Amino acid sequence: MILRKFSRNLWIVICAAVVLVGCTDHKTAIPFEFPEYKPRLIVLSSLGTVSGGEAVVSWSKPLRGQAGVVPVLPKLSVFLLEDGVRITKFNEVHDSTGYFVINPKDFSPRSGASYAIEIVMEEKGERITSEKCYLPEKPVLTDVKVDLDPNVPSWYTLVWTQGAANEGIGAAALYPFLIGEEGGVATKPGLSAYYSSPEFRYTDGKPLHERKGNKRFYLQVKNDGGTTELAKAVDVRLAFLSMELARFKKESDELGYLGESIFQTVRPLYSNIIGAEGVFGLYNESSVKVNF
Repeated sequence: MILRKFSRNLWIVICAAVVLVGCTDHKTAIPFEFPEYKPRLIVLSSLGTVSGGEAVVSWSKPLRGQAGVVPVLPKLSVFLLEDGVRITKFNEVHDSTGYFVINPKDFSPRSGASYAIEIVMEEKGERITSEKCYLPEKPVLTDVKVDLDPNVPSWYTLVWTQGAANEGIGAAALYPFLIGEEGGVATKPGLSAYYSSPEFRYTDGKPLHERKGNKRFYLQVKNDGGTTELAKAVDVRLAFLSMELARFKKESDELGYLGESIFQTVRPLYSNIIGAEGVFGLYNESSVKVNF
């Protein structure tokens, strides 16, 4: 009886294995043809009151496996508009095609004024602009302290208080920029740092209550030679992002990781660039420096 039951169970297992192998050996190949690659201009630009401004302009790239050649970027000029009037020009970074910056000393935003970016293709005279956007209110950052643990010298605890704020803010983000022995900042200040911060929070335009923070951060900085050292100070910055910047990040996050560059127009994302794809927005910052 036991032998018969064992034989029956063994036969069931063998049959199941045969079915599984058969399923894996018989695949249906469905031919797929990519649509024609049509390059679109991509503009990613932001302005921070402490970090300054930057603009990255490039062509969208073909998807993996899609035929197509990315065109050469034409000669561009990029301007900042305030209430529809040019107030300053972005400087193109040497040896960085399509990358433009504004020094924070050259940017003094006014509350209530409208801002936009203007991109001019000099050879054709074509002009691309963004929709108007506004500077969020200035964040209140107080009670900033750092606590060191001698038993764990490569980490520190950051304590801070974020003040209450009115409605109209898209997101709030805090980032501690470590400062090395020679005064250099370990992480490049800018929107990408806030986007990657573990202290990034969407607010969706709702009023913010006072919030106290307490979090551990890494204390080491990497030098140009590849060696590491403990930071001598930290520049703690709190940023309030405009609705445009927050919405663009939220929709990008909702896409999930597709293994492709964000410069590829995989599917429509939020865009406030007229005549192209991408985003322009502002963020207001507060900064407090603390020595270790």
